[in-house]
Amino acid sequence: MNNNIIFDFCQIRDLEDFYCQFQQKLSLPSWFGHNLDALWDMISGEIELPMTIIFSHLSLAQQHQFAEIIDLMNEAEDELEGRFIFLLDIPES
Repeated sequence: MNNNIIFDFCQIRDLEDFYCQFQQKLSLPSWFGHNLDALWDMISGEIELPMTIIFSHLSLAQQHQFAEIIDLMNEAEDELEGRFIFLLDIPES
């Protein structure tokens, strides 16, 4: 079964908001570090797959602000070959 996890960027202001939501939505342990290395470790080995992560309502500014996380999600999708899917839902201008 594939889990769909949606991150609504209308409700995410900064990196800390994102990491807190990621930790909460995936029921991660309290020791989860709020950084790219910890995010990669969770996606590539700790969370139950298959999973689809959807980023919705990203503004242009947020696409730049969260560019490293977006890159990491794309890399995970490539590396995990169908067990992890990343969708970026960008509103039309």
